[in-house]
Amino acid sequence: MQALRVERLTDDLSGVVLADIPDPVRAPGELLVAVRAASLNFPDLLMTRGEYQFKPEVPFTSGLEFAGEVLEADPGSGFAPGDRVMGGNKTGAFAEYVSLPANKLSHIPASMDFPAAAAMGAAYSTAYTGLVELAGLQEDQWLLVHGASGGVGLAACDLARALGARVIASTGNLAKRLTASPPSPAHGQ
Repeated sequence: MQALRVERLTDDLSGVVLADIPDPVRAPGELLVAVRAASLNFPDLLMTRGEYQFKPEVPFTSGLEFAGEVLEADPGSGFAPGDRVMGGNKTGAFAEYVSLPANKLSHIPASMDFPAAAAMGAAYSTAYTGLVELAGLQEDQWLLVHGASGGVGLAACDLARALGARVIASTGNLAKRLTASPPSPAHGQ
């Protein structure tokens, strides 16, 4: 199979290559999944430089999170071949196939496609924890999101609008500001 491998740590991604590696072999308690989409997160980039708190041994397959289709599962695992799943681990998502413990994955809602599911984990859980669990964001409150053009910033804007908050978004990157999606018409913000 092909995978995006970090062969050496560099500042400019020159140590990242597309490589042929053996297919993973599913262990008991794991799901073998065909990856259909994967998301790129800031920690993925930091790991290519050796600057993230988790420092996998080189070489490694990059990628925190993905969405895909179950190929193999243990009976009684709650999953079956053909199930659409999302989740991930600290590495491994940028490959054609992954094998992970079943508890690292969850079913994708029927209304969600693979790319959206792949992007849900890190960004949306971080935004949710900050806005809802820590800050207690309420309907009709105002929220200022700095860095709104990044993954967590975009997720914070989406979640805040869904909660009925009013959002002011900022970014220091003109190119990202010009390509950012407009506010949701459903919330009028």
